Amino acid sequence: MVTRRTYSMKSTRCLPKCVCAFVVSVVFIVGGFVLPFIWPVILKYLIESNMVLMPTSHAFDIWRKFPTAFPIDFYFFNWTNPEDVYNSSVKMKFREMGPYRYSETKEKADIVWNKNGTVSFRHLKFWYENREKGNINDEITTVNPVALSAAYSARTWGYLIRQGLSLSLSSMSPTVHITRSVSEMLFTGYKDPLITLARSLPFLSGSLPPWDKFGWFYTRNGSAHYEGIFNMGTGINSTFGRLYSWNYWTQTPYYEGSCAMVNGSAGEFFTKLDNKSISFFSPDLCRTMTLRYSGQSVVNNILGNKYVVDSYMLDNGTIFPENRCFCNGECVPSGLVNVSSCRFGSPSFASLPHFYQADAYYTDSIEGVRPEKSKHEFFLTLEPTTGIPLEVSARLQINLLMQPDSGISLYKGVPKVFVPILWFEQKIRIPDGEAFKLRLLLNLPVICTAFGIILVFAGVIVVSLLVYKICTMNLCGKRKEKLLYADQSIPLKMDRSLEIVKKI
Repeated sequence: MVTRRTYSMKSTRCLPKCVCAFVVSVVFIVGGFVLPFIWPVILKYLIESNMVLMPTSHAFDIWRKFPTAFPIDFYFFNWTNPEDVYNSSVKMKFREMGPYRYSETKEKADIVWNKNGTVSFRHLKFWYENREKGNINDEITTVNPVALSAAYSARTWGYLIRQGLSLSLSSMSPTVHITRSVSEMLFTGYKDPLITLARSLPFLSGSLPPWDKFGWFYTRNGSAHYEGIFNMGTGINSTFGRLYSWNYWTQTPYYEGSCAMVNGSAGEFFTKLDNKSISFFSPDLCRTMTLRYSGQSVVNNILGNKYVVDSYMLDNGTIFPENRCFCNGECVPSGLVNVSSCRFGSPSFASLPHFYQADAYYTDSIEGVRPEKSKHEFFLTLEPTTGIPLEVSARLQINLLMQPDSGISLYKGVPKVFVPILWFEQKIRIPDGEAFKLRLLLNLPVICTAFGIILVFAGVIVVSLLVYKICTMNLCGKRKEKLLYADQSIPLKMDRSLEIVKKI
């Protein structure tokens, strides 16, 4: 019996496709297993590559000029009973007025890139009246800051000079209080005869602020010089965002010892976060502010670390001895920061609004302040992986110390009181669009893990289909071969039978 076997050309054509499918499936499976492990390394590289500030970096444009204006609200403490100031049995009474809203824009000026990997710059800020809240023509009654500062500065002067100042105050500023509009108290400023007199005295020229009027933010609007010059690390051979010097000082002349150090963040970039504290330098206080970790907080569906101003920063050295050098001489009860040396020798003290987190001494000595955590807490929430600020609620209060002075007739018999003047708050929250991008970045490891699982499943499915296809092709080939063999063998047997018959 002779058989002939015929092979299908279709199986030959399928061979390259099968090999290609096998290779792709292997790539899918290997990639699916490897991707979740290498992505954290890629994410770390992406974050660190953006932790560099240069003219071509993504962060530069936003750092150089914030694209949007931020609202800032001011609140004043209106003194309602100034006529009782010499009555020791009556407390000073205050009524909060506000908010008075302004819009603040921020940008950098005089930017210089240094060879040591740092950048020097100044802050340029503008404030515009926002009529949504408050009327800046409202009048506020408060203590006379010019007269009070003059009396405070003269406390160490000689007898004759103090008597001359006493006569000047009695004739030019006969009362311890003044009434001015919100606009004048903030940015416009107002004329004061004491300023005019002081500027005419040669022996005072070096110790006076360079102003012809007084206002808490006078000359600050549109000035690139008010806050000084900053030197910050760019991340190239330096620590990204770290402040290396302020006004060319690595130590300020306003405090002693470690309290004089210029350190921490410049206030815009934070790196190497932990669950303990963060620090940044405040030019308004001429010192570093330390905020301690208070827990986690969710902002726009992003989990962040929340840091707050608490008893640590406001302590007078009683609990934390390292804070004693911030006292600038005599330590006051905890809760206030002495900034008098930073403010031309005026009796200025900073605190949280309504003396929140401060000793009860301050709230017990006056009427009209009611500290509340939800309204008066200073906090900063940062995304821990990138250090990006998610939410900021910056709140500070300005206070002036009024105290009796036997050498100045205007202040004989006045009580010793830390008088609240005003407080402000600026609340900033990450925009929805930026929050979406940040969530996408932070969720990329999860996305890549899911994608890796999909790749593995896809690879397994392709391999399974490939095996099934090969097995199916082999079975079909064998069946066809058997059928072909059967069809061709029957005629051969018939021919052989005929030959036998013929022979018979």
